[in-house]
Amino acid sequence: MIHQVRELAEKFSHDELERCIDRQIGEGTNPCCLCSTAEETVNILSKASWVRKQIETGTSPSLTDALRKLAASMRRITQTGK
Repeated sequence: MIHQVRELAEKFSHDELERCIDRQIGEGTNPCCLCSTAEETVNILSKASWVRKQIETGTSPSLTDALRKLAASMRRITQTGK
């Protein structure tokens, strides 16, 4: 999954990824990412969009840093529910 998130965040802008999410939800398909289920597709696109936004806004200086922040956020949510 992280490999897919990294590739998408490198290839597409935040806005492009958001359009792919909208299209996946609305039409059931998108040009950015195809996974085994629609839920998995939206999940990966959403994570890639979040990572890309971190880079574009300067919140994270690099893709690696943004991925680390994503992983930390996911661990925190899993452990605390917040």
